[in-house]
Amino acid sequence: MHFAQRTYILLVLTAVLAIAGIWSSESAFAGLWRVPAALLLLGLAFESAIARRTQISTAVETATRAHLGREQAAAFTFHNSSSRAVSLQYAPVVPEVFEPLARVREVVVPARGSGRDRVTLLPVRLGTRPWLALSARTLGVFGLAWWPRELQPSTSVTVVADTLSAAVARPPGNPSGARSRRVVGAGAELHQLREYRYGDPLAWVDWKATARTRRLVTREYSEDQHLDILVAIDAGRFSRVRAGVLDRFGIYANVAARFAEIVAPADDRIGLMVYSDRLLGACAPTRGLAAVTRLRRTLEASRAESAESDPIAAAIRIRGILRRRGLVVLLTDLDDANGVQALTRGIRLLSPPHFVVVGVIRSPEIAALAAGEEPGRSDPWVALAAQEHDARVSLQHGRLRRLGASVVVSTAPLLEKSLLAEYEALRRSRRV
Repeated sequence: MHFAQRTYILLVLTAVLAIAGIWSSESAFAGLWRVPAALLLLGLAFESAIARRTQISTAVETATRAHLGREQAAAFTFHNSSSRAVSLQYAPVVPEVFEPLARVREVVVPARGSGRDRVTLLPVRLGTRPWLALSARTLGVFGLAWWPRELQPSTSVTVVADTLSAAVARPPGNPSGARSRRVVGAGAELHQLREYRYGDPLAWVDWKATARTRRLVTREYSEDQHLDILVAIDAGRFSRVRAGVLDRFGIYANVAARFAEIVAPADDRIGLMVYSDRLLGACAPTRGLAAVTRLRRTLEASRAESAESDPIAAAIRIRGILRRRGLVVLLTDLDDANGVQALTRGIRLLSPPHFVVVGVIRSPEIAALAAGEEPGRSDPWVALAAQEHDARVSLQHGRLRRLGASVVVSTAPLLEKSLLAEYEALRRSRRV
């Protein structure tokens, strides 16, 4: 129970009358303080009885599935079964998968009706969580005190990786994945029959069709360029560092899920591996909608951990998953010098035969400090430390590129777009 402002006024009045009774020579003032005190006690007792009989229930009106990093509208709904309106204050406790809501909120619930308080939720972690009990309090019928109660919503919410919310540039070609290309040699799939053109290899001439039509007919082939792609996500302790509204692991998860939706129409096989000091989850590369679904389910069951990452063990597992040459998209960080040495050894295990693309999030705050553009930071030692950090990271980028890997460095909002551009460039150049 917490006293309301009206109760404090009555307490002050009781104290003033008691002091007046002590100082006054009039006997009538001696016991006058008992009147407000008795009224206050009787009012609190009556409010307590009414509060215990007041039935308040709560529910959360929102989608049962939320997308990581995408704001979602919600409302806390309170139903009042009593015959009087109730003023209610509550702390909007949300599951840990959402950004916390800080301030205490107040709503008036009408008699035998419902009150709704709208909020905006920001999912910041993957997983399924139940809604937590709300700590609330209701104002008594006389407005003397706030009476505590606990309200338990009976629903749960699942936060999944984000999806493509707008049309993006997709890899050119047939949605089925087949691409027509004039090639020399066998091993390609027959695309169509057409008239002979000057320069076509004689091995392409279909002699039976030529005999039937009495003119040269050529077989045209389409080259099957289906890639095996494995997205490897570093879920070690550095992936828990915030990069905007999400931590790095959340950004990696969104990039992996959207990347799968982009490459699936090209009929490429895509898989996933999440690792820290051990394997946290994996699914082998497959095609189509089944691949996207498996990848998203694996992400939902994965979490960032406080352990050091082991990219060497991850590289060994990747070689066991990818049986033929493929594309490995490694989403990690280069902040720890010791971790980069292990990452270098892991890339040596992968390349060759695989082609490795390393996706790294660049911190705009460190770049601003290195350039001396951060407002309120005039300390030259801070700028020197930021410049030293940038120089060390650039050196590490060069070391990885010399091993044959492609390093994509971008800010968090542009990482997905940069990786997609690198993927399209690799397909066009047929380096994978």
